[in-house]
Amino acid sequence: MIILGIDPGLASTGFGALRCEGKRPVLMRCGAVKTFTSDTIPNRLMQIHADMNQIIEQVEPDLLAIEDVFSLVRYPRAGILLGSVLGVLYVTARERGLPVQEIAPKEIKNALVGFGNAGKKQIKEAVASVLGVSDISSFHASDALAVALAVYYRREYKAVI
Repeated sequence: MIILGIDPGLASTGFGALRCEGKRPVLMRCGAVKTFTSDTIPNRLMQIHADMNQIIEQVEPDLLAIEDVFSLVRYPRAGILLGSVLGVLYVTARERGLPVQEIAPKEIKNALVGFGNAGKKQIKEAVASVLGVSDISSFHASDALAVALAVYYRREYKAVI
């Protein structure tokens, strides 16, 4: 099974693909889809759609794992924009016939670090350790891999019960 984890964002949407066979998941590919702030919102959303389609075509995932988005009351516009990115990701998955699993940030942090308020650096180090790599290119990529790992752990745990 291949799980493609996604950390949604308008400026940078992280992605990380894991091959989940054998005793532990193996890193296939990770990175981030970046958009330019000078571009219009519709063009940025279309770029995310096009780039994610290309990534899906290349890694051929069986499942998309997406971090649930949240919005702070102080920043309603950020929440609306993040919701737009999420909508694009759902449409992209639907067009490809891919199932989607959402996962909350606290569940991701608990699964990897055992602490629901873990910081980005702790998550990045945990992901690198679990996957046996020395470093991961960016926090967006490591967050996306953390999403994929947490969904993998959730599925493995349910399979045991």
